Amino acid sequence: MTITPSSNPYSTNPEFIYMLTKMKSEQIPISDGKIFVCQRTDKVVDVWKGLIQHKFLSVPVLQKTGNKYYGFVDLADIVKFVVETFGETRLKEHAENFWELANKEEFFQSRTVNDIMTYPLSKRNPFHPVSRGYSVFHAMELLSREKGLHRVPVIDENRKLVHMITQSQLIEFLSKNMDHLGGIRQKPVGQMKDVTREVIAMKESETAMAAFQTMINKNISGLAIVNDEGKLSGSISLRDLKVISADGRLFWRLYQNLKFFVERVKHESSAEDRPRTIVFCRMDDTFELVLKKLMDYRVHRIFVCDNERKPIGVISLKDLLMEMITN
Repeated sequence: MTITPSSNPYSTNPEFIYMLTKMKSEQIPISDGKIFVCQRTDKVVDVWKGLIQHKFLSVPVLQKTGNKYYGFVDLADIVKFVVETFGETRLKEHAENFWELANKEEFFQSRTVNDIMTYPLSKRNPFHPVSRGYSVFHAMELLSREKGLHRVPVIDENRKLVHMITQSQLIEFLSKNMDHLGGIRQKPVGQMKDVTREVIAMKESETAMAAFQTMINKNISGLAIVNDEGKLSGSISLRDLKVISADGRLFWRLYQNLKFFVERVKHESSAEDRPRTIVFCRMDDTFELVLKKLMDYRVHRIFVCDNERKPIGVISLKDLLMEMITN
């Protein structure tokens, strides 16, 4: 096959793209080498504890008959279910003994994964599996174009789950192959598509619960936090729900303001789980620098700021994948 170089100085190396079309999705390594799964009939309580134990945000759901892939359930679904079941007042009253409250609630104890899933699947967890043998490029295109899609299950001819490919895995793969990406490495952020779209932001004085509810309602996984002057002071994402540990003692934090909530998350998380500094970029920063920041700080989005550190845009993992396949 003859590959013609592009005249665009910021184009992706065509030989690298060609390699992605030949490489199978299941060849992208899973970060920790394992996939945590559950069944539709599993109790919500048990899945919640499993997610916390394995430090996962979501889990593939299988049908009990044949173990066929069914969809996803995540911590946001579980936390939303808990809040709707018990309400703000009762959760605050039992801030230190949640399970004393929960153990008396037969409805809560008996709920299964199937009870809290929406089927057809919700916009936050859309149904987009790929068959084994499909290319990495195919999975990358799905993860870059489909709104709300952050992970793609790889299934066999019987719809059994054989692998999982996520945006984070692909970004890590690109990072390890940076030298082969071509001119796109030096592309300025300001020339990327839709970078200056509306930034969803909330003030430090608003509650963490309001922030998570906004994410769920707007089908986004994170948003900016700004101070009274409108300057970026941090960020919050659905990943921060991991602070609501399986013992349930920390639900009361959802009703604290964002400044307090984020400071506590930083204090109790490792540097690998939560950056200690405010992560942002400028319009003249490059694709390579942004990708490196996303990898180094293990975040899923980075806000673009002006000279006063006011957010004017946002770049997500999805945006970087889109740039890769459209340049």
